[in-house]
Amino acid sequence: MTSTPVIHKESDQPSGRTPSRNLFEDPAIAASAQNDPFARWVIANWRTILVVLVAIAAGMLGYNRYTTVRLEKRSAATAVLQGVQDAYKELRAKDENLRTLKEQEASTTDAAEKEKLKVSIESTGREVDQLRDKVTLMVDALDQAQPYSQLKTLYQGLLAARTNDYDKVQGALNAQSWERTGDPESKDRFVAELVTFALARSLIDSDPHRDFARTQLTALAERGSFAAVQATNALSLIVQSEADKKQLDEIVAKVRMKFPAQQRFLSNADSE
Repeated sequence: MTSTPVIHKESDQPSGRTPSRNLFEDPAIAASAQNDPFARWVIANWRTILVVLVAIAAGMLGYNRYTTVRLEKRSAATAVLQGVQDAYKELRAKDENLRTLKEQEASTTDAAEKEKLKVSIESTGREVDQLRDKVTLMVDALDQAQPYSQLKTLYQGLLAARTNDYDKVQGALNAQSWERTGDPESKDRFVAELVTFALARSLIDSDPHRDFARTQLTALAERGSFAAVQATNALSLIVQSEADKKQLDEIVAKVRMKFPAQQRFLSNADSE
C-alpha cells in the first residue's frame, strides 16, 4: 500500500533553519556577505565592535553628565558672583553715605543737628558692618575655579582696603601672579590684570605700601595686555622725583606705541 505524502503548509511548520541567537550569526546574512570584505570583517569581529560601541555610548553619557554638572556649577558660581557684586555695590554706597554723615557732623555747629547726625551715623555704621560681614561670607563662598578664584582674591583685597588693612591687600596681591595666568590675550589674563590693577591702585593710599604698589603698576604698564593704560594713569598720581617723571614719560611713550587706539586715555598721564 502506497502511503500518501503529507503536505505541510508553511504556516504549520517552522523552517528547517534554527533561528540564530544573534543577527551577526545568521547564516543568511553570512551567505549574502561572502563577496563583501567589509561585511565579512564585521561578522567576524562583531563582539569586539559591540564592546567598542557600548564603551563609546557610556563615554558619551559620562561626558554629557560631566558637561551638565560643570554647567550647573558654573551657573551657580556666576549667581554667587552676581550676588557679591550687588552686595559690594550696596556696601560702597552705604559706606559713602556714612562718610558724608561724619563730614556733616564735623562741620555743623547746631547741637540738635549734631545729635541727629550722631544717631544716623550709629545706625548707618551698624548697617555697614552688617553688609561687610555679608559680603565677606559671600566672597568666601565663591568657587575656586578660574576666574572665580581671582575675583575672590579681588573682593577680599577690596574689603580689606575699605578697612585700611593694607597688609592684607598686599598679601592678596602676592597670592597671585598675573603674568603667569593664562595666555597674554586670554580671558583669565584679562581678569588677573584687572584684579592686580584694582588692588595695586588701592595701595596708593597707604604710604608704607606705595612703593610696592608702584612696582605692581609699573609691571602692568610695561607688560600688561589689558590694564596697561589704567596702570599708567595710576602711576601719574604718585610721581614725585625727576627720576619718577622720566620713567613715566618712557612708559607713556611705550604704551602709546603699543596701544595707539587708546592714546586719548593717556592725556593725563604725561608728567610734563
